[in-house]
Amino acid sequence: MMLVPLEMMVDGLVRTLTDNVMPNLTSRFARGQLFAVIDVLRNLRDRIDERASLLDEESESAAAALARVAAHLSGSAATDVRAALAAVPGAPTANRLSALRAALATTLAAIDTLPADAATPARAAIEQHLAAQTMRDLAVLKPSMVGEISKG
Repeated sequence: MMLVPLEMMVDGLVRTLTDNVMPNLTSRFARGQLFAVIDVLRNLRDRIDERASLLDEESESAAAALARVAAHLSGSAATDVRAALAAVPGAPTANRLSALRAALATTLAAIDTLPADAATPARAAIEQHLAAQTMRDLAVLKPSMVGEISKG
């Protein structure tokens, strides 16, 4: 039995709807509805099954951020961050990422109790990770087809 990757299947559906179905629709309403379906499919493509590469990138970034935080801290705060990082499982990727996200949240709470001079560089390491993650999250979004939908 051959399995088709979800991304390939959605791409094929979008291509078929755009190339074969759309040219045969004469009703503006029907064309608008089809554009709406195509828009949804294109935006769901990368969210149907979270891509392992995206999870790996976030995991690597989060682990690196926690390591940088630990390097900026001292005493029990640094020990706690290192312990949280050491407790993160290596696999499966989804479990690893979940543990890293929890460690980031715990670390941010701990940083908030520190004096400003100690907290600032540690917080900056996490902010860099979160900024990069925001860009990774935005990169999978597709441009909207609202213009085409409204034309019908």
